[in-house]
Amino acid sequence: MNRLIATLCLGVTLSLPLAAHADEAADRVAAATTLVNKTLIKNLQTGFNVALEKTVAPMPEARAEAVRKELTAEFEKQRGIMVEGLSKEYAEKFSLAELKHLDEIYSDPTYLKFQTMNADPNSSVTAISQNSVTKLLNMLAVASATDNAPKPGTPPVPPTAAPAPAQK
Repeated sequence: MNRLIATLCLGVTLSLPLAAHADEAADRVAAATTLVNKTLIKNLQTGFNVALEKTVAPMPEARAEAVRKELTAEFEKQRGIMVEGLSKEYAEKFSLAELKHLDEIYSDPTYLKFQTMNADPNSSVTAISQNSVTKLLNMLAVASATDNAPKPGTPPVPPTAAPAPAQK
């Protein structure tokens, strides 16, 4: 009987660290999920809603409603995949204390004001950023097109003929 009690006590004692570790891991995943929803998913949702409405604006209402329904369902599916995957990844990479600290940062009223201003598609900040990015992308496109264009004074390179199919 004493042996049985000793074995049970040993089993309980050894399982306590495992249970504590599992609880901490679950707490980290929960904290990471809160963080992912508060940051990445919130911004993605805002961007998706704007893009969706721009996409369906020229469509007849019946078609627009069908597209909204289909794309919103897919967004929700992808959202679940992202939240689960990102939460697990962050939970592995950050301690519970770090995740809580990040949550405090993302809950700070000044930070929220900053993010709201950056996320607003009608803000001057967005206009400035979009104008600069558009100019840079246009410059890259021109540079790429210029690099691929034939050089003056050189004959154009004829297209290469596709090899004939093998005869059997």
